[in-house]
Amino acid sequence: MAMTLRLSDELNARIDTRAKQAGMSKNQLIVQAVEEHLERTENRAALRATVQKVLQRDAELLERLADA
Repeated sequence: MAMTLRLSDELNARIDTRAKQAGMSKNQLIVQAVEEHLERTENRAALRATVQKVLQRDAELLERLADA
């Protein structure tokens, strides 16, 4: 799927420089960055959900520990 991405001149230059350093195209660099960002945010969301589940499940235990 084609997509147009509007970048500032400064950001475009930074991406160009980094892509050259990494030996990849700007497109590859941007795709990699987006994939990494999505993975990080998805992992954070899963972690938050797990923490909430544990806090709810173990609320009584956590209260007793806090009072000890």
